Amino acid sequence: MKYQVTIEDIDSIDEIENKWNHDDYVNLLELFEFGDTGDATDQDLKELLYLAISEYEPQEAAEIVLRYKFQDELNDGQYEQISNDMLKENVAEKHSDISLHSRLFDVNVFLYKAYNGKFPHAKASVIQFSAVSDAPVDYEIDKAAALRLLSPGINSHAILQRLFKDQISGEVAFEEANDIVWYFKKLSDQKYELITSDYWINKDDIIASSFEAQLDMDEAED
Repeated sequence: MKYQVTIEDIDSIDEIENKWNHDDYVNLLELFEFGDTGDATDQDLKELLYLAISEYEPQEAAEIVLRYKFQDELNDGQYEQISNDMLKENVAEKHSDISLHSRLFDVNVFLYKAYNGKFPHAKASVIQFSAVSDAPVDYEIDKAAALRLLSPGINSHAILQRLFKDQISGEVAFEEANDIVWYFKKLSDQKYELITSDYWINKDDIIASSFEAQLDMDEAED
């Protein structure tokens, strides 16, 4: 199936909205041993949390937030290692387990703002695109299909293209797409929005804004 793909917008962002809610702020304030917050607003809670965090060493604070975010998913050694690495590199793109990247990004952003830039400045890419097929289709485009549709407009030397060449070509299943694409939604019948790390796709990787892409039925159903 042929598609005419148009990248309508690609934007670099340093925070994904609504990743931390009221309960998160209250729970974290308890972990950082802050006193009663009363009926504080979410904005006030965030500012109080930043204040409470500032009393801790950055690595110690990072480990507390990581343990809260990941609960029992990681072991003590991993929490210690990641909290140490976070001060030196963007773990949201460097950690070997890409299934953790999205949440590591959220933690990194939180700590970056709490410590006024002591942590690396991680970024994500928001890509809005349209994909118009040359014939009627009866399946929904998923994360893997979205990456395959976008690939002709991405530089062949980009990290995504080099590391996942066989997956993008459809030679093997693209299971990693679920972790590469952090968020994906359909905006209208032929328009979509995809959020990923700018490590995988960024503005400099885009070599064309409008192009043809081929998507086979079996590829769309990985």
